[in-house]
Amino acid sequence: MPDSNSPWGPKKGSGDKGNSPWGSGNKGNGKKPGPTASGGGDRSPELDNVIEGFKTRVRSGGPRRPNRGGGNGGGGQFRIGPFGPLGIAAVVGAMLLISTSVYTVDQTERALVLRFGDYVRTEGPGLKFKLPSPIETTYKQETEIIRKDAIGGNDLTSLMLTGDENIVDINFTVLWRINDLADYYFEVDDPAKAVIAVAESAMREIVGKNDLEGIITTDRLAITTAVRDLMQQTLNEYKAGVRVVEVQLQKADAPDQGGVVDAFRDVVDAAQERETTINQAVASQNTIVPEARGVASQILQDAEAYRDRVIAEAEGEAERFNLIYQEYRRAPVVTRQRMYLETIEEVYAPAEKIILDSEAGSGIVPYLPLDQLGNRNTQRPSTPPR
Repeated sequence: MPDSNSPWGPKKGSGDKGNSPWGSGNKGNGKKPGPTASGGGDRSPELDNVIEGFKTRVRSGGPRRPNRGGGNGGGGQFRIGPFGPLGIAAVVGAMLLISTSVYTVDQTERALVLRFGDYVRTEGPGLKFKLPSPIETTYKQETEIIRKDAIGGNDLTSLMLTGDENIVDINFTVLWRINDLADYYFEVDDPAKAVIAVAESAMREIVGKNDLEGIITTDRLAITTAVRDLMQQTLNEYKAGVRVVEVQLQKADAPDQGGVVDAFRDVVDAAQERETTINQAVASQNTIVPEARGVASQILQDAEAYRDRVIAEAEGEAERFNLIYQEYRRAPVVTRQRMYLETIEEVYAPAEKIILDSEAGSGIVPYLPLDQLGNRNTQRPSTPPR
C-alpha cells in the first residue's frame, strides 16, 4: 500500500525509475543535472518543502506557530516552552540562587560565613544554608587534621646556643591543628609561617636556659614540654587560632667539629652504664634483702617456739612438783616409797638384770641368766631348721 505520509511523497512502483525522490538525474543520457531556479539540482517539490521546513525550525529554535492568515510566514511570533524566554530565564536564575544557598561541611572541616565580606559565623559539619551569593560567601578549611612541620636540618635553624655557652645541633618537629578558624583567617597574615617562627624562637629560648649535657641526655622530655607550653602561650597572644599538640625532639647532639660529638657520646655511654649498674644493684637488693628477711623471720619464729616450749615444760614440771608436794604432805611414807620405786625404775630400766633366788637348794643354779635368754632370743634364726 502506498505511504502518502512520507516526506518524499507517495511511492511508485519499482518499475517507475524516473520518479526517484532525488529526481531522474538524467542518468539515461549520461549528463550531469543542471542547476535549477532554486539553486539546486533537479529535485522533487516534496524534498524542497522538507528541506525548507527543517531550515525554518533551525532558525526559529523550535516549531513555527502558524498565524491567523494561514501558512507559515515569517511574520508570526515564536515561544520556547510554555513560559516563554523570560520564564525560563527566571527559573534558571532561581535554580542558581538555590544552588548557591545550600552547602555541606565535612566532619573534619569548619566553614566561615561572610556577609558582604564581613565575618558572620562559623559553621560545623553537616548540611548548611546561607543567603545566596554574592550576599554571603563561605570559606571551608580542614581543622581536625594534625599538621606537621619539621624544623632544622641546616646551620641557620639547627645550631643553638645553650645556657653553658655551648652549641647544640637540634632538629625537632611540631604537631599542631587549627583551633579557631576565624582567628586563623583574620588575625594572623600567614598562620603556618607564624607557627614555624614561634617554634624556632621558643626552642632557642628554652635551650638557652639549659646546659648542653642535660639537653642531649636526660632533659629531652622536659625541654619539649617547655617548648610546647611557650609556643601555645605566644600563639594565644597572637590570636593565631592554633593549638600545639606536641613537640618532638628528633635530634639533639653536639656539633660535629673538633671531636665534641665523640666526647659527649662517651659521657652518654658513661651515664647509661651508671644507670645499668644502679639497676643491677637494685635488682640484687630486691633479691637478697627479701631472702635475708625471710631467714631472720624464720630464726625469730624458731626462737619464739623454743621459748614457748621451755616455758611450758618448766611450768609443767613446777605444777607436777606442787602436786607431788601436796601428796607428800598428806602421806609422807607412801609418797617417799613411790618416789623411790619410780626412781629405781628409771635407773635400772636400761641396765641388764639378774634375779637371784636365796632360798634355792644346793645343786641348783641360784640365778636366772636373763641376759643370755635375751641373747638366745636374738640369735635364734628366723627360719626353722629342717
